Amino acid sequence: MGRRLPPLNSLKCFEAAGRLLSFTGAARELSVTQAAISHQIKVIEDYLGFPLFVRYPRRLALTEQGKALLPEVIEAFDRVSLAIGALGKEAYSNLLSVRLAPSFAAKWLSPRLKYFWLQYPEIDLCLFHAHAAVDFEREEIDIAVTYGKGDWPGVVADKLLSLDFFPVCSPAFMHNDKPLTDIDNLRYYSLLHDANYECWRDWIKMANVPAIEAEKGTIIDDTNVLIQAAIDGQGIALGSTTFVEEHLESGKLVKPFDIVLVNEFSYYVVCPQSHLKNPAVVAFKDWLLSLVE
Repeated sequence: MGRRLPPLNSLKCFEAAGRLLSFTGAARELSVTQAAISHQIKVIEDYLGFPLFVRYPRRLALTEQGKALLPEVIEAFDRVSLAIGALGKEAYSNLLSVRLAPSFAAKWLSPRLKYFWLQYPEIDLCLFHAHAAVDFEREEIDIAVTYGKGDWPGVVADKLLSLDFFPVCSPAFMHNDKPLTDIDNLRYYSLLHDANYECWRDWIKMANVPAIEAEKGTIIDDTNVLIQAAIDGQGIALGSTTFVEEHLESGKLVKPFDIVLVNEFSYYVVCPQSHLKNPAVVAFKDWLLSLVE
């Protein structure tokens, strides 16, 4: 019995456009024109008899049918790619490519890695560091730890670690003419932001101090540099126990208030479903998750 399949080129265009949520991005990735992508999407939608995308003026979204189809198509392409890559060589290597959020790698993972190597001496790790989510289609990464909401398309995402957020600062800020023994005095200090204003905005709302302007201060897109800036007295940062505990214990930082924010973002272990056929990927993933059980 023959398989009922739409044209494979249209499937390829759908996979790229759905993964990137952009016809322009898909065209760039596949080295074709945006018009060609639009045409191929129309071909597959006509074949299926229902739309896969909702076209808004400035953005693209998947329909419910598109959301259901996309992970299946991604997995199918992953399986073909894996099978081709395995031809003429061993299917899996014990060299594991891992992408990590930099601060997570430095503060949380690095002190624990020796235990992984004791348990799995046959697995070698190649560690890469970046903030952005991995594009597993274009990057040769086996597994990653990424910070976000866990809603990345085309991957399996397991929550690893949630963060708590609370103000931290130099001890000097507790003893000057505007001491941080009074929460209202926050308005006299520069706020230090990690990547964007969102976290401080949520903390200020929780603390009910509307006089504090969340969207001011310095944005520092590296948690390690952010914490050092707080130690150096450049302003007030929102720290997490995972990243500032040693500095609180040493007295380099203090925690002036007990109000703690836990938001909807966490660190997740992520990879495509097809990568879980690699025993080394499964070993590293299971080891990471065992650390937080």
